[in-house]
Amino acid sequence: MSENDKQEQTATDSDENGHVRDAKEQSLADRTQGDATDSPLTAEQGLDRMSEGMQIRGRTVDVEQIPAGEVPDGYPDDVGQDDVLLLTLEVEGIADKTVTTYVGWPGEEADEHLETLFDLHDIPLGELGKLHGEELLLEVKAGHFVPVLPTEEPRGDARAYWGIIAGVFPSLLIFVGGMMQAGNTLFTQSFIVVWLLATVVVLPLSVYLDALDLRTTTNWGGSPLFWAFLSILPAMNVVTVAGYLIVRQNAEPF
Repeated sequence: MSENDKQEQTATDSDENGHVRDAKEQSLADRTQGDATDSPLTAEQGLDRMSEGMQIRGRTVDVEQIPAGEVPDGYPDDVGQDDVLLLTLEVEGIADKTVTTYVGWPGEEADEHLETLFDLHDIPLGELGKLHGEELLLEVKAGHFVPVLPTEEPRGDARAYWGIIAGVFPSLLIFVGGMMQAGNTLFTQSFIVVWLLATVVVLPLSVYLDALDLRTTTNWGGSPLFWAFLSILPAMNVVTVAGYLIVRQNAEPF
């Protein structure tokens, strides 16, 4: 092959490679643009990386009553056919980022979710302005942010937390005393009575009441009976209480 033929072949290959690169780049740009258009979360100012089921907390900055027809297609919660409450919230921990969510308000009778929302914040039904500044827990569902609301009436008692501390204290003393080889000094008759009452009555009852309050006021979905049963077992109650308190600390209030 002559030198001229080689140069012509090289130029042809370069043109073909350039066209291939351009086609690939255009295809990538089209896919990226299509993804941005199709994803509802892209419109939520860069929060599209949140996956299904993830939860965030937001502070209400705007409340508006709008027709149900303005709710985006595919919104997972049933908002009825009449007016809808549109909430705009600032995302906690992300400056200048807002998201929107919707709660149905069908006609004269308030939707169950809306009634729960107002009850949760101790606001009279219909006084929309008082929702400003209130925090709300949101969850990603089908590419939209929806409010996380309790599904049952509040039960239990948060004050039972102090009963947990008091109930586990005798067992904790035995645990520490055993590690320091001083357990024998604890086993007086009066201490054994206190330990039995704390372990069999105070601790499991307190764990149950506190866990019941936790399940009905936060996003925690555990079983109060399960934790109460584990807390009554003498060989496990100290570890059980430690685990439960970690779970309790990580629960997000509604």
